[in-house]
Amino acid sequence: MDGLYHDCAAICGHDGYPDLFIIFTCNSKWPEIKRLLDPLHLKLVHRPDIVCRMFKMNLDMLIKDLKKERFFGKVVADVHTINFQKRSLPHAHILIFWDSLSNFSDPKDIDKVICAEIPNQFEHPELYKAVKKFMLYGPCSSANIFSPCMKEGRCSKFYPKSFADLTTIDVEMYLIYRRRKTGCYAEKGNVAKIIAMLFLTILLC
Repeated sequence: MDGLYHDCAAICGHDGYPDLFIIFTCNSKWPEIKRLLDPLHLKLVHRPDIVCRMFKMNLDMLIKDLKKERFFGKVVADVHTINFQKRSLPHAHILIFWDSLSNFSDPKDIDKVICAEIPNQFEHPELYKAVKKFMLYGPCSSANIFSPCMKEGRCSKFYPKSFADLTTIDVEMYLIYRRRKTGCYAEKGNVAKIIAMLFLTILLC
């Protein structure tokens, strides 16, 4: 593991800061998993080999699509690490490095790839359902003061985020993503949510 860390540090030193950070999580409802476990009345914890095998196949397919199909641009390097959640499901943290010609030169380019807004449930019903089910954080803050993320009376993840009409970059080079008052919302835990966590639109559509 120490050697892998130094390899990743060397890649960052050679290719600069990563351009995309993607979290890819195993879905316990993948049809391949359910087709094998449901007839035998087994749970995920009973067959971690099947779960990990399907996750690895889908992870390899995702990275292949990013590198070969060039959805976002030419990939010159990629690194990832795989962790396991408390429910024993694996998930990967992926860093993608583009060549200099594929870098985002304008905030409008970022908006084409990353969205932090609730989709319109009438125009994009499937995307709306996916975001509502998988991408919403909370509720926390005053709606749920006992949430695990609460520290000293406020959300340690700084939710809810403020609205922003445009995507900008702050003085520390962190992105402030566009979150417009579009009127679209979703309910989670009996609380209306109007801002989604980040998601790659091209991977969900």
